[in-house]
Amino acid sequence: MHDQTTPDALVSAARAIFATHGYHGASVRAITAAAGANLGAITYHFGSKRDLYDRVVGSVVEPLAERIERAVSGPGSVVERAGDVVETYFGYILENPDLPPLMLQELVLGGVPPDAVAVPMRRVHGALTRLVEEGQASGEVRAGPAQVMSIFILSVPVHLSIVRGAIAAAGVALTDPSMWEQVISAARAFVESGLSGEAVGR
Repeated sequence: MHDQTTPDALVSAARAIFATHGYHGASVRAITAAAGANLGAITYHFGSKRDLYDRVVGSVVEPLAERIERAVSGPGSVVERAGDVVETYFGYILENPDLPPLMLQELVLGGVPPDAVAVPMRRVHGALTRLVEEGQASGEVRAGPAQVMSIFILSVPVHLSIVRGAIAAAGVALTDPSMWEQVISAARAFVESGLSGEAVGR
């Protein structure tokens, strides 16, 4: 393995292992072995296991942030674009099922999120806040604190993606594609109606 490919191999291997075993359950030996690297490779390329973990989470969050920003600036009314953001998040989760467990790990680890996570999330929050403000200015979105209301656009899909396993254990088969489509549709309607102040299904 050429040295220039080692960091990417470590990130790829660590992403799978962190998502499966959690931060504390992922050993340096397992990561380096999966990456085909020597035991000192993580320290050499990243500084520490935590620094590698931060890079892994950032590599998952940054593309999500870019997609959400595109949805925010896309066509349609403000409320429709908020709904597009919800669908964008769910779509990304379906493509990247390791994101929810990585998000849970970040919550377990606590502390201040690394810049690799905090910076794109601040961009997302800023874009969603501006979207709400745009809708309030045009009369599409009900009055209220835009910074707070913007949080709720993603709160439903984030919550559902994190607790998906627990919901399935309770008897709601979110692994069933048709049920998942219903969840996405309902979540979109919930967010859109909440922003516009209309009852769902009206």
